[in-house]
Amino acid sequence: MDFKSNRPQGFLGKGDRYLPGIIRELKRHLVKSQRLLQHDTLHLSSSEWLELASVLVEFAEDIHNDIGIWKGLETYNLQYFETPHPVTLSQNIDTEANGINRSRIHHLLWVLYPVFKPGLIISPTHKDLFQLSELISDFLTEEFETMPRDSGVKKFLDQPNQFGWDIKSKLLWLGQHSYLFRNIFKNYLKDLRKKPEISDIDDFVCQDSTIWSGLGIVDILSATLKINEQQREDLRSWNERHLAYYKVISVNSSLIEAKNLISDKAYYIRIPQGIPQFEPQIIILGSLVPWGGEWYWSGVQHIFDELQEQDIQELIADFLKKAPKIVYRYCDQLAQKAMNFAKNIHEEFVKYHGDNLAVYTDGLAMAADMQRQYRLQYESVPEEIIYNVLKNHKLKNPWPNMSFPPELLENENGIGVFCNPNEGYEIMPGFNTIIKGLKKRGVNLTEDEADSIIRLIHSDVISPQFVRKLVGIYGDESIAEVFLIKEINDQSYLDYLLRRYKGQFYKNRYPDFSFH
Repeated sequence: MDFKSNRPQGFLGKGDRYLPGIIRELKRHLVKSQRLLQHDTLHLSSSEWLELASVLVEFAEDIHNDIGIWKGLETYNLQYFETPHPVTLSQNIDTEANGINRSRIHHLLWVLYPVFKPGLIISPTHKDLFQLSELISDFLTEEFETMPRDSGVKKFLDQPNQFGWDIKSKLLWLGQHSYLFRNIFKNYLKDLRKKPEISDIDDFVCQDSTIWSGLGIVDILSATLKINEQQREDLRSWNERHLAYYKVISVNSSLIEAKNLISDKAYYIRIPQGIPQFEPQIIILGSLVPWGGEWYWSGVQHIFDELQEQDIQELIADFLKKAPKIVYRYCDQLAQKAMNFAKNIHEEFVKYHGDNLAVYTDGLAMAADMQRQYRLQYESVPEEIIYNVLKNHKLKNPWPNMSFPPELLENENGIGVFCNPNEGYEIMPGFNTIIKGLKKRGVNLTEDEADSIIRLIHSDVISPQFVRKLVGIYGDESIAEVFLIKEINDQSYLDYLLRRYKGQFYKNRYPDFSFH
Protein backbone atom coordinates (compact mmCIF):
# COMPACT_ATOMS: atom_id res chain seq x y z
CA MET A 1 0.00 0.00 0.00
CA ASP A 2 1.34 3.41 -1.00
CA PHE A 3 -0.38 5.92 1.29
CA LYS A 4 0.83 8.95 -0.63
CA SER A 5 -0.50 7.72 -3.98
CA ASN A 6 -4.06 7.97 -2.68
CA ARG A 7 -3.73 11.52 -1.32
CA PRO A 8 -4.75 14.59 -3.37
CA GLN A 9 -1.49 15.88 -4.81
CA GLY A 10 -0.38 19.34 -3.61
CA PHE A 11 -2.59 19.44 -0.49
CA LEU A 12 -1.22 18.80 2.99
CA GLY A 13 -2.84 19.17 6.40
CA LYS A 14 -1.23 19.31 9.83
CA GLY A 15 -2.68 15.92 10.74
CA ASP A 16 -1.56 14.13 7.58
CA ARG A 17 1.94 13.28 8.80
CA TYR A 18 0.50 11.23 11.70
CA LEU A 19 -1.68 9.01 9.54
CA PRO A 20 0.91 6.52 8.15
CA GLY A 21 2.11 5.68 11.66
CA ILE A 22 -1.47 5.18 12.90
CA ILE A 23 -2.17 2.90 9.92
CA ARG A 24 0.85 0.72 10.70
CA GLU A 25 -0.10 0.50 14.38
CA LEU A 26 -3.74 -0.32 13.60
CA LYS A 27 -2.62 -3.03 11.17
CA ARG A 28 -0.50 -4.56 13.96
CA HIS A 29 -3.54 -4.60 16.27
CA LEU A 30 -5.75 -6.14 13.58
CA VAL A 31 -3.30 -8.93 12.76
CA LYS A 32 -2.95 -9.68 16.46
CA SER A 33 -6.73 -9.64 16.97
CA GLN A 34 -7.22 -12.14 14.12
CA ARG A 35 -6.02 -14.91 16.45
CA LEU A 36 -8.81 -14.02 18.88
CA LEU A 37 -11.65 -14.19 16.35
CA GLN A 38 -14.02 -17.12 16.83
CA HIS A 39 -14.24 -17.92 13.11
CA ASP A 40 -11.99 -17.50 10.07
CA THR A 41 -14.69 -15.63 8.13
CA LEU A 42 -13.01 -12.25 8.66
CA HIS A 43 -9.42 -13.43 8.27
CA LEU A 44 -7.38 -11.43 5.76
CA SER A 45 -3.87 -11.56 4.35
CA SER A 46 -1.19 -9.20 5.66
CA SER A 47 -1.55 -6.84 2.68
CA GLU A 48 -5.34 -6.85 3.02
CA TRP A 49 -5.11 -5.99 6.73
CA LEU A 50 -2.83 -3.09 5.80
CA GLU A 51 -5.31 -1.78 3.23
CA LEU A 52 -8.23 -2.20 5.62
CA ALA A 53 -6.26 -0.33 8.29
CA SER A 54 -5.68 2.49 5.82
CA VAL A 55 -9.38 2.61 4.94
CA LEU A 56 -10.32 2.78 8.62
CA VAL A 57 -7.80 5.49 9.48
CA GLU A 58 -8.91 7.60 6.49
CA PHE A 59 -12.52 7.06 7.58
CA ALA A 60 -11.55 8.38 11.03
CA GLU A 61 -9.78 11.33 9.36
CA ASP A 62 -13.02 12.04 7.50
CA ILE A 63 -15.12 12.06 10.69
CA HIS A 64 -12.51 13.90 12.78
CA ASN A 65 -12.13 16.73 10.25
CA ASP A 66 -15.78 16.84 9.16
CA ILE A 67 -14.77 16.22 5.54
CA GLY A 68 -18.27 14.96 4.80
CA ILE A 69 -17.78 11.77 2.75
CA TRP A 70 -19.24 9.39 5.33
CA LYS A 71 -21.85 11.91 6.41
CA GLY A 72 -22.92 12.16 2.77
CA LEU A 73 -23.56 8.41 2.75
CA GLU A 74 -25.52 8.68 5.99
CA THR A 75 -27.59 11.54 4.59
CA TYR A 76 -28.80 9.35 1.71
CA ASN A 77 -29.36 6.37 4.01
CA LEU A 78 -31.55 8.48 6.27
CA GLN A 79 -33.52 9.59 3.22
CA TYR A 80 -33.93 6.06 1.84
CA PHE A 81 -34.16 3.91 4.99
CA GLU A 82 -34.75 6.32 7.92
CA THR A 83 -31.51 5.13 9.52
CA PRO A 84 -27.88 6.13 8.83
CA HIS A 85 -26.73 2.50 8.89
CA PRO A 86 -29.39 0.26 7.30
CA VAL A 87 -29.64 -3.35 8.49
CA THR A 88 -26.75 -2.96 10.96
CA LEU A 89 -28.64 -0.27 12.88
CA SER A 90 -32.43 -0.21 12.73
CA GLN A 91 -32.92 3.00 14.68
CA ASN A 92 -31.54 6.51 14.26
CA ILE A 93 -28.73 7.85 16.42
CA ASP A 94 -27.16 11.26 16.86
CA THR A 95 -24.21 10.57 14.56
CA GLU A 96 -22.78 14.08 14.91
CA ALA A 97 -22.38 13.63 18.67
CA ASN A 98 -20.86 10.16 18.43
CA GLY A 99 -17.93 10.80 16.11
CA ILE A 100 -15.79 7.73 15.50
CA ASN A 101 -18.26 5.23 16.91
CA ARG A 102 -18.78 1.47 16.79
CA SER A 103 -22.01 1.73 14.81
CA ARG A 104 -20.30 3.52 11.94
CA ILE A 105 -17.32 1.15 11.91
CA HIS A 106 -19.59 -1.91 12.15
CA HIS A 107 -21.53 -0.77 9.06
CA LEU A 108 -18.34 0.05 7.15
CA LEU A 109 -16.87 -3.39 7.86
CA TRP A 110 -20.12 -5.22 7.02
CA VAL A 111 -20.40 -3.52 3.62
CA LEU A 112 -16.70 -3.52 2.70
CA TYR A 113 -15.64 -7.06 3.68
CA PRO A 114 -17.18 -8.63 0.52
CA VAL A 115 -15.02 -6.23 -1.53
CA PHE A 116 -11.91 -7.80 0.04
CA LYS A 117 -13.41 -11.31 -0.13
CA PRO A 118 -15.65 -11.44 -3.25
CA GLY A 119 -18.65 -13.74 -2.85
CA LEU A 120 -18.66 -13.41 0.94
CA ILE A 121 -22.05 -13.00 2.57
CA ILE A 122 -21.70 -12.09 6.22
CA SER A 123 -24.39 -11.65 8.83
CA PRO A 124 -24.59 -8.14 10.33
CA THR A 125 -24.90 -9.92 13.70
CA HIS A 126 -21.66 -11.87 13.27
CA LYS A 127 -19.95 -11.85 16.69
CA ASP A 128 -16.52 -11.20 15.20
CA LEU A 129 -17.85 -8.07 13.50
CA PHE A 130 -18.87 -6.68 16.88
CA GLN A 131 -15.50 -7.59 18.38
CA LEU A 132 -13.54 -5.95 15.55
CA SER A 133 -15.74 -2.86 15.58
CA GLU A 134 -15.20 -2.35 19.30
CA LEU A 135 -11.43 -2.83 19.05
CA ILE A 136 -11.13 -0.45 16.09
CA SER A 137 -13.44 2.16 17.59
CA ASP A 138 -11.50 2.27 20.86
CA PHE A 139 -8.15 2.45 19.06
CA LEU A 140 -9.14 5.20 16.59
CA THR A 141 -10.95 7.28 19.20
CA GLU A 142 -7.84 7.35 21.36
CA GLU A 143 -5.45 8.04 18.46
CA PHE A 144 -7.50 10.93 17.06
CA GLU A 145 -8.32 12.52 20.41
CA THR A 146 -5.33 14.88 20.20
CA MET A 147 -4.96 14.90 16.42
CA PRO A 148 -4.89 18.39 14.79
CA ARG A 149 -8.12 19.08 12.89
CA ASP A 150 -6.45 19.83 9.59
CA SER A 151 -6.56 17.53 6.56
CA GLY A 152 -5.13 17.68 3.05
CA VAL A 153 -8.22 15.86 1.77
CA LYS A 154 -10.49 18.50 3.26
CA LYS A 155 -8.37 21.30 1.78
CA PHE A 156 -8.62 19.65 -1.62
CA LEU A 157 -12.39 19.16 -1.49
CA ASP A 158 -12.87 22.72 -0.18
CA GLN A 159 -11.27 24.20 -3.31
CA PRO A 160 -13.55 26.40 -5.50
CA ASN A 161 -16.21 24.69 -7.60
CA GLN A 162 -16.51 27.34 -10.29
CA PHE A 163 -15.82 25.23 -13.36
CA GLY A 164 -16.78 21.73 -14.43
CA TRP A 165 -13.15 20.60 -14.43
CA ASP A 166 -12.90 21.62 -10.75
CA ILE A 167 -15.66 19.12 -10.04
CA LYS A 168 -14.24 16.45 -12.36
CA SER A 169 -10.85 16.43 -10.60
CA LYS A 170 -12.61 15.83 -7.26
CA LEU A 171 -14.83 13.18 -8.80
CA LEU A 172 -11.85 11.29 -10.23
CA TRP A 173 -10.04 11.41 -6.88
CA LEU A 174 -13.10 10.28 -4.93
CA GLY A 175 -13.79 7.34 -7.24
CA GLN A 176 -10.21 6.10 -7.62
CA HIS A 177 -8.48 7.01 -4.35
CA SER A 178 -10.91 7.68 -1.49
CA TYR A 179 -11.32 5.09 1.26
CA LEU A 180 -14.99 4.64 0.36
CA PHE A 181 -14.52 3.67 -3.29
CA ARG A 182 -10.94 2.78 -4.22
CA ASN A 183 -11.20 -0.94 -3.50
CA ILE A 184 -14.49 -1.12 -5.38
CA PHE A 185 -12.68 0.61 -8.26
CA LYS A 186 -9.87 -1.98 -8.13
CA ASN A 187 -12.41 -4.80 -8.46
CA TYR A 188 -14.10 -2.93 -11.31
CA LEU A 189 -10.78 -2.81 -13.16
CA LYS A 190 -10.25 -6.55 -12.58
CA ASP A 191 -13.67 -7.30 -14.06
CA LEU A 192 -12.78 -5.35 -17.22
CA ARG A 193 -10.09 -7.94 -18.00
CA LYS A 194 -8.30 -5.42 -20.17
CA LYS A 195 -6.14 -2.36 -19.79
CA PRO A 196 -8.50 0.42 -18.63
CA GLU A 197 -9.11 3.33 -20.97
CA ILE A 198 -10.19 6.87 -20.11
CA SER A 199 -13.74 5.97 -21.11
CA ASP A 200 -13.77 3.06 -18.62
CA ILE A 201 -12.71 5.31 -15.76
CA ASP A 202 -15.24 7.94 -16.83
CA ASP A 203 -17.99 5.29 -16.85
CA PHE A 204 -17.11 4.25 -13.30
CA VAL A 205 -16.92 7.70 -11.70
CA CYS A 206 -19.98 9.06 -13.54
CA GLN A 207 -22.49 6.24 -13.67
CA ASP A 208 -21.50 3.14 -11.70
CA SER A 209 -23.81 2.06 -8.90
CA THR A 210 -21.90 0.78 -5.87
CA ILE A 211 -22.56 -1.45 -2.87
CA TRP A 212 -22.86 1.69 -0.75
CA SER A 213 -26.68 1.63 -0.89
CA GLY A 214 -26.50 1.65 -4.69
CA LEU A 215 -25.07 5.16 -4.67
CA GLY A 216 -22.63 6.36 -7.28
CA ILE A 217 -19.55 8.52 -6.86
CA VAL A 218 -21.46 11.54 -8.22
CA ASP A 219 -24.10 11.05 -5.50
CA ILE A 220 -21.61 11.00 -2.62
CA LEU A 221 -19.62 13.93 -4.03
CA SER A 222 -22.81 15.98 -4.40
CA ALA A 223 -23.53 15.46 -0.70
CA THR A 224 -19.94 16.16 0.33
CA LEU A 225 -19.24 19.44 -1.47
CA LYS A 226 -20.48 22.82 -0.28
CA ILE A 227 -22.67 23.54 -3.31
CA ASN A 228 -26.22 24.78 -3.84
CA GLU A 229 -29.22 22.64 -4.80
CA GLN A 230 -29.03 23.44 -8.51
CA GLN A 231 -25.35 22.50 -8.58
CA ARG A 232 -26.14 19.32 -6.67
CA GLU A 233 -28.81 18.47 -9.24
CA ASP A 234 -26.36 19.17 -12.08
CA LEU A 235 -23.70 16.93 -10.56
CA ARG A 236 -26.04 14.01 -9.94
CA SER A 237 -27.16 14.24 -13.58
CA TRP A 238 -23.62 13.39 -14.70
CA ASN A 239 -24.63 9.73 -14.65
CA GLU A 240 -26.61 10.61 -17.82
CA ARG A 241 -23.87 12.10 -19.94
CA HIS A 242 -25.03 13.42 -23.30
CA LEU A 243 -23.06 11.18 -25.66
CA ALA A 244 -23.75 12.23 -29.25
CA TYR A 245 -22.30 13.55 -32.50
CA TYR A 246 -21.80 17.31 -32.27
CA LYS A 247 -21.10 19.81 -35.01
CA VAL A 248 -19.02 22.81 -33.95
CA ILE A 249 -20.87 25.97 -35.01
CA SER A 250 -18.54 28.64 -33.61
CA VAL A 251 -15.59 29.10 -31.29
CA ASN A 252 -15.30 32.19 -29.09
CA SER A 253 -12.28 32.23 -26.77
CA SER A 254 -12.94 29.40 -24.29
CA LEU A 255 -16.60 28.84 -25.24
CA ILE A 256 -17.79 26.61 -28.08
CA GLU A 257 -21.23 26.58 -29.62
CA ALA A 258 -22.08 23.12 -30.92
CA LYS A 259 -25.18 21.41 -32.24
CA ASN A 260 -26.22 17.93 -31.17
CA LEU A 261 -26.80 16.28 -34.55
CA ILE A 262 -29.22 13.76 -33.07
CA SER A 263 -31.47 16.08 -31.04
CA ASP A 264 -30.75 19.29 -33.01
CA LYS A 265 -30.22 21.14 -29.71
CA ALA A 266 -27.52 23.77 -29.14
CA TYR A 267 -24.87 23.37 -26.43
CA TYR A 268 -22.45 25.99 -25.12
CA ILE A 269 -19.30 24.17 -24.07
CA ARG A 270 -16.62 25.61 -21.77
CA ILE A 271 -13.03 24.50 -22.46
CA PRO A 272 -9.86 25.34 -20.49
CA GLN A 273 -7.50 28.05 -21.67
CA GLY A 274 -4.36 26.88 -23.43
CA ILE A 275 -5.66 23.73 -25.12
CA PRO A 276 -5.99 23.46 -28.93
CA GLN A 277 -9.23 24.94 -30.24
CA PHE A 278 -11.79 22.90 -32.13
CA GLU A 279 -12.32 24.25 -35.62
CA PRO A 280 -15.82 25.25 -36.80
CA GLN A 281 -17.74 22.69 -38.87
CA ILE A 282 -15.88 19.64 -37.55
CA ILE A 283 -17.88 16.70 -36.16
CA ILE A 284 -17.11 15.42 -32.65
CA LEU A 285 -18.32 12.25 -30.96
CA GLY A 286 -18.18 12.92 -27.24
CA SER A 287 -20.02 13.17 -23.92
CA LEU A 288 -21.15 16.41 -22.27
CA VAL A 289 -22.13 17.16 -18.67
CA PRO A 290 -23.72 20.34 -17.27
CA TRP A 291 -22.27 22.74 -14.70
CA GLY A 292 -23.19 26.34 -13.94
CA GLY A 293 -25.40 26.83 -16.99
CA GLU A 294 -22.71 25.56 -19.39
CA TRP A 295 -21.54 22.19 -20.68
CA TYR A 296 -18.20 20.40 -20.32
CA TRP A 297 -16.57 17.53 -22.16
CA SER A 298 -16.36 14.32 -20.16
CA GLY A 299 -14.05 11.49 -21.20
CA VAL A 300 -12.57 11.20 -24.69
CA GLN A 301 -13.65 13.12 -27.80
CA HIS A 302 -13.34 11.58 -31.27
CA ILE A 303 -12.97 14.08 -34.15
CA PHE A 304 -14.23 13.34 -37.66
CA ASP A 305 -12.85 15.42 -40.52
CA GLU A 306 -14.26 15.93 -44.00
CA LEU A 307 -17.45 13.92 -43.59
CA GLN A 308 -20.05 14.05 -46.35
CA GLU A 309 -23.70 14.55 -45.43
CA GLN A 310 -24.46 10.93 -46.29
CA ASP A 311 -21.67 9.78 -43.96
CA ILE A 312 -23.09 11.87 -41.13
CA GLN A 313 -26.59 10.49 -41.62
CA GLU A 314 -25.24 6.93 -41.59
CA LEU A 315 -23.36 7.60 -38.34
CA ILE A 316 -26.49 9.04 -36.74
CA ALA A 317 -28.69 6.14 -37.92
CA ASP A 318 -26.20 3.62 -36.56
CA PHE A 319 -26.02 5.45 -33.22
CA LEU A 320 -29.82 5.55 -32.92
CA LYS A 321 -29.95 1.82 -33.55
CA LYS A 322 -27.13 0.77 -31.21
CA ALA A 323 -27.51 3.23 -28.30
CA PRO A 324 -31.20 4.18 -27.96
CA LYS A 325 -31.03 4.42 -24.16
CA ILE A 326 -28.37 7.12 -24.45
CA VAL A 327 -30.35 9.03 -27.08
CA TYR A 328 -33.43 9.09 -24.85
CA ARG A 329 -31.46 11.12 -22.28
CA TYR A 330 -31.70 14.20 -24.47
CA CYS A 331 -34.42 13.39 -27.06
CA ASP A 332 -37.65 13.74 -25.10
CA GLN A 333 -39.96 12.92 -28.00
CA LEU A 334 -38.15 9.69 -28.86
CA ALA A 335 -38.00 8.77 -25.16
CA GLN A 336 -41.74 9.28 -24.79
CA LYS A 337 -42.36 7.20 -27.92
CA ALA A 338 -40.26 4.37 -26.50
CA MET A 339 -41.99 4.54 -23.11
CA ASN A 340 -45.40 4.47 -24.78
CA PHE A 341 -44.28 1.44 -26.78
CA ALA A 342 -43.11 -0.30 -23.57
CA LYS A 343 -46.44 0.50 -21.94
CA ASN A 344 -48.29 -0.97 -24.92
CA ILE A 345 -46.18 -4.14 -24.76
CA HIS A 346 -47.03 -4.42 -21.08
CA GLU A 347 -50.76 -4.00 -21.71
CA GLU A 348 -50.73 -6.63 -24.46
CA PHE A 349 -48.72 -9.01 -22.27
CA VAL A 350 -51.17 -8.69 -19.36
CA LYS A 351 -54.12 -9.02 -21.72
CA TYR A 352 -52.69 -12.26 -23.13
CA HIS A 353 -51.44 -13.82 -19.87
CA GLY A 354 -53.80 -12.26 -17.35
CA ASP A 355 -50.77 -11.13 -15.34
CA ASN A 356 -47.41 -9.38 -15.78
CA LEU A 357 -45.55 -12.62 -14.96
CA ALA A 358 -45.49 -15.73 -17.13
CA VAL A 359 -43.73 -18.98 -16.21
CA TYR A 360 -42.61 -21.57 -18.77
CA THR A 361 -41.34 -25.11 -18.39
CA ASP A 362 -38.41 -24.50 -20.74
CA GLY A 363 -36.92 -22.15 -23.32
CA LEU A 364 -38.65 -23.66 -26.34
CA ALA A 365 -42.06 -23.32 -24.70
CA MET A 366 -41.32 -19.67 -23.97
CA ALA A 367 -40.23 -18.91 -27.55
CA ALA A 368 -43.26 -20.66 -29.05
CA ASP A 369 -45.69 -18.87 -26.76
CA MET A 370 -44.19 -15.46 -27.46
CA GLN A 371 -44.53 -16.04 -31.18
CA ARG A 372 -48.13 -17.12 -30.67
CA GLN A 373 -48.87 -13.97 -28.63
CA TYR A 374 -47.59 -11.73 -31.42
CA ARG A 375 -49.43 -13.71 -34.10
CA LEU A 376 -52.76 -13.40 -32.24
CA GLN A 377 -52.10 -9.73 -31.60
CA TYR A 378 -51.60 -9.00 -35.29
CA GLU A 379 -54.59 -11.10 -36.36
CA SER A 380 -56.82 -8.55 -34.64
CA VAL A 381 -55.38 -5.69 -36.73
CA PRO A 382 -57.32 -4.61 -39.88
CA GLU A 383 -56.07 -6.24 -43.08
CA GLU A 384 -55.20 -2.98 -44.83
CA ILE A 385 -52.84 -2.03 -42.00
CA ILE A 386 -51.19 -5.46 -42.12
CA TYR A 387 -50.81 -5.14 -45.90
CA ASN A 388 -49.06 -1.74 -45.54
CA VAL A 389 -46.73 -3.08 -42.88
CA LEU A 390 -45.74 -6.03 -45.05
CA LYS A 391 -45.26 -3.84 -48.12
CA ASN A 392 -43.36 -1.00 -46.46
CA HIS A 393 -40.99 -3.25 -44.53
CA LYS A 394 -40.78 -6.09 -47.08
CA LEU A 395 -41.82 -8.68 -44.50
CA LYS A 396 -43.17 -12.20 -44.95
CA ASN A 397 -45.09 -11.96 -41.67
CA PRO A 398 -46.08 -8.80 -39.73
CA TRP A 399 -44.99 -10.13 -36.35
CA PRO A 400 -41.33 -9.94 -35.39
CA ASN A 401 -38.92 -12.84 -35.86
CA MET A 402 -37.75 -13.33 -32.31
CA SER A 403 -34.31 -14.77 -31.63
CA PHE A 404 -32.97 -16.03 -28.31
CA PRO A 405 -29.52 -17.20 -27.16
CA PRO A 406 -29.08 -20.99 -27.49
CA GLU A 407 -28.47 -21.38 -23.75
CA LEU A 408 -31.86 -19.79 -23.06
CA LEU A 409 -33.70 -21.98 -25.57
CA GLU A 410 -31.98 -25.07 -24.14
CA ASN A 411 -32.91 -24.20 -20.55
CA GLU A 412 -35.11 -26.92 -19.02
CA ASN A 413 -35.29 -25.62 -15.46
CA GLY A 414 -38.14 -23.17 -15.95
CA ILE A 415 -38.12 -19.60 -17.21
CA GLY A 416 -39.85 -16.63 -15.64
CA VAL A 417 -40.78 -13.72 -17.91
CA PHE A 418 -41.74 -10.48 -16.20
CA CYS A 419 -43.11 -7.63 -18.30
CA ASN A 420 -41.93 -4.36 -16.83
CA PRO A 421 -44.23 -1.48 -17.85
CA ASN A 422 -41.25 0.85 -18.05
CA GLU A 423 -38.68 -1.32 -19.81
CA GLY A 424 -40.20 -4.39 -21.44
CA TYR A 425 -39.33 -8.05 -20.92
CA GLU A 426 -37.15 -9.38 -18.10
CA ILE A 427 -36.26 -13.04 -18.50
CA MET A 428 -34.97 -15.17 -15.63
CA PRO A 429 -33.75 -18.73 -16.44
CA GLY A 430 -33.50 -21.40 -13.75
CA PHE A 431 -36.85 -20.20 -12.44
CA ASN A 432 -37.98 -23.54 -10.97
CA THR A 433 -35.12 -23.57 -8.49
CA ILE A 434 -35.81 -19.98 -7.46
CA ILE A 435 -39.48 -20.71 -6.80
CA LYS A 436 -38.68 -23.89 -4.88
CA GLY A 437 -36.33 -21.90 -2.68
CA LEU A 438 -38.75 -19.06 -2.07
CA LYS A 439 -41.58 -21.49 -1.24
CA LYS A 440 -39.52 -23.00 1.57
CA ARG A 441 -39.79 -19.71 3.47
CA GLY A 442 -36.16 -19.89 4.59
CA VAL A 443 -36.22 -23.46 5.93
CA ASN A 444 -33.98 -26.30 4.67
CA LEU A 445 -32.86 -24.61 1.47
CA THR A 446 -30.53 -26.59 -0.75
CA GLU A 447 -27.27 -25.05 -1.96
CA ASP A 448 -28.70 -24.68 -5.48
CA GLU A 449 -31.81 -22.94 -4.15
CA ALA A 450 -29.77 -20.54 -2.05
CA ASP A 451 -27.45 -19.77 -4.96
CA SER A 452 -30.38 -19.13 -7.29
CA ILE A 453 -31.90 -16.61 -4.87
CA ILE A 454 -28.55 -14.85 -4.51
CA ARG A 455 -28.30 -14.64 -8.32
CA LEU A 456 -31.82 -13.19 -8.45
CA ILE A 457 -30.84 -10.37 -6.09
CA HIS A 458 -27.40 -9.80 -7.63
CA SER A 459 -28.60 -9.82 -11.26
CA ASP A 460 -28.24 -6.45 -12.97
CA VAL A 461 -30.95 -7.27 -15.53
CA ILE A 462 -33.68 -8.24 -13.07
CA SER A 463 -35.50 -5.21 -11.68
CA PRO A 464 -36.65 -4.59 -8.09
CA GLN A 465 -40.22 -4.77 -9.48
CA PHE A 466 -39.63 -8.35 -10.59
CA VAL A 467 -38.23 -9.29 -7.18
CA ARG A 468 -41.13 -7.62 -5.38
CA LYS A 469 -43.57 -9.48 -7.62
CA LEU A 470 -42.10 -12.78 -6.42
CA VAL A 471 -41.95 -11.63 -2.80
CA GLY A 472 -45.64 -10.70 -3.01
CA ILE A 473 -46.44 -14.28 -4.04
CA TYR A 474 -43.96 -16.37 -2.06
CA GLY A 475 -42.70 -14.13 0.75
CA ASP A 476 -39.20 -12.88 1.55
CA GLU A 477 -38.09 -15.29 4.27
CA SER A 478 -35.73 -17.22 2.00
CA ILE A 479 -34.08 -13.99 0.85
CA ALA A 480 -33.49 -13.04 4.49
CA GLU A 481 -32.10 -16.50 5.14
CA VAL A 482 -29.55 -16.63 2.32
CA PHE A 483 -28.33 -13.11 3.04
CA LEU A 484 -28.04 -13.98 6.76
CA ILE A 485 -30.43 -11.23 7.82
CA LYS A 486 -33.15 -13.47 9.26
CA GLU A 487 -32.40 -12.40 12.84
CA ILE A 488 -32.61 -8.68 12.04
CA ASN A 489 -35.85 -7.03 13.12
CA ASP A 490 -35.74 -4.52 10.29
CA GLN A 491 -38.37 -4.75 7.56
CA SER A 492 -36.45 -2.27 5.37
CA TYR A 493 -33.72 -4.85 4.73
CA LEU A 494 -35.22 -5.81 1.35
CA ASP A 495 -35.29 -2.15 0.29
CA TYR A 496 -31.63 -1.98 1.24
CA LEU A 497 -30.62 -5.15 -0.62
CA LEU A 498 -32.42 -4.00 -3.77
CA ARG A 499 -30.73 -0.60 -3.72
CA ARG A 500 -27.35 -2.10 -2.87
CA TYR A 501 -27.34 -4.65 -5.68
CA LYS A 502 -29.72 -3.02 -8.18
CA GLY A 503 -28.91 0.65 -7.67
CA GLN A 504 -29.04 1.37 -11.41
CA PHE A 505 -32.80 0.73 -11.39
CA TYR A 506 -33.34 3.67 -9.02
CA LYS A 507 -31.97 6.15 -11.55
CA ASN A 508 -33.67 7.37 -14.70
CA ARG A 509 -34.33 4.35 -16.88
CA TYR A 510 -35.32 4.05 -20.53
CA PRO A 511 -36.65 1.17 -22.65
CA ASP A 512 -34.18 -0.60 -24.90
CA PHE A 513 -36.21 0.03 -28.06
CA SER A 514 -34.86 1.92 -31.03
CA PHE A 515 -36.98 4.59 -32.79
CA HIS A 516 -35.73 6.78 -35.63
